[in-house]
Amino acid sequence: MGKMEEEKETQETVDLTGMDWNYMSDTPGIRGAIKEQVNDFVVKELASHDTGEGDHVVVRLRKQNMTTLEAIGKLSNMLHISRDRIGYAGNKDKRAVTEQYISIQGVSQEDVNQIFTDEFDLEVVGKNGHIGLGNLDANRFEIVIRDLNLPIEDIRNRSLKIINELDGKFPNYFGEQRFGSARPITHQVGRHILRGEYEEAVWTYIAKPYDSEYKSIRKTRENLWESRDPEDAAEKFPESYRYEKTLLYHLTKNEGDYKGAIKRLPEGLQELFIHAYQSWIFNRVLSSLLEEDWYDESYEIPLVGYKTDLKDNKPENMIKEILEEEGVEQEDFRLQDFPELRSEGTFRRAFADFRNFEILDIDEDDLNMTQNKMTVKFDLPKGCYATVLLREVMKN
Repeated sequence: MGKMEEEKETQETVDLTGMDWNYMSDTPGIRGAIKEQVNDFVVKELASHDTGEGDHVVVRLRKQNMTTLEAIGKLSNMLHISRDRIGYAGNKDKRAVTEQYISIQGVSQEDVNQIFTDEFDLEVVGKNGHIGLGNLDANRFEIVIRDLNLPIEDIRNRSLKIINELDGKFPNYFGEQRFGSARPITHQVGRHILRGEYEEAVWTYIAKPYDSEYKSIRKTRENLWESRDPEDAAEKFPESYRYEKTLLYHLTKNEGDYKGAIKRLPEGLQELFIHAYQSWIFNRVLSSLLEEDWYDESYEIPLVGYKTDLKDNKPENMIKEILEEEGVEQEDFRLQDFPELRSEGTFRRAFADFRNFEILDIDEDDLNMTQNKMTVKFDLPKGCYATVLLREVMKN
């Protein structure tokens, strides 16, 4: 591989998630793969929302192979209400079995109980106020790591040694789900929106191709990325790609109205674009701090917004450099054209705690002949990513 190819590959890696640093633990990983089956990855939200008071019905939502936003969109249609009346504490993985709490305003418990669908399960748990982002205590994970090419005792010993080396903490990166596992483009869309490049934002979301997608969808995106012609393009996407179809239908009827097209998307998805860009900057800063061995386990790194005080300190100076390099200014986070998306900024801990790590089972892998699998369970604070902790254990 030539130097230019190496530089391009490195930049693409950085642009995906910002995680381009070595591991915190020293012990070699067990490698392997996760999410080979949907039920290999189970997430349960730990929270208490039933106070018996409030104007929202609190419901336990169990889903699989569906994002939280997709489930809320389907549920709002079934209840004939705006999706804005459904609150949730966080986006849960698509390729997983997940359980979380949602709040629904302006409906009765009977309304919810009368919904019959095989797309997800609903269980009314009581009444309370609105459930907003971050309104939970923790998440409990039970995950199967497959395709392990090590003896059972080596798997156990290496895993426990790594966990002991981490000593209950790991780098608090935003995981790949934040950016899109198959197509890591959410932060790129956010960057374009912040720079007022609405046309690029729309086409990046609809059409930017990635090799990790199914061939048929990738080909559709490649053709559209070249032509940028919305006419009849919506029909080439399957029904499950409804956000792409929403944007294309809008552009067909409203030629050149890219800002209006973005506004047709659910507000939660629009917010995700901006949050993903903030997350990408956070990951880059944390990567650099770890690489330079400049950090404190109690340190908080800014998630930059228009009110963030970028004082003369190493992490803040890194953020300034990234924003300058990106052609983004702090004032851009006011988002004059999208005031509902504006972000003052906040902070995120550089390191996260994990608790109750337990190896539940190590056995022969029923999907991969001659290989083994391991099932683990652990709890993470809200907003922390199981895939990032497992990255230390696996070291792929």
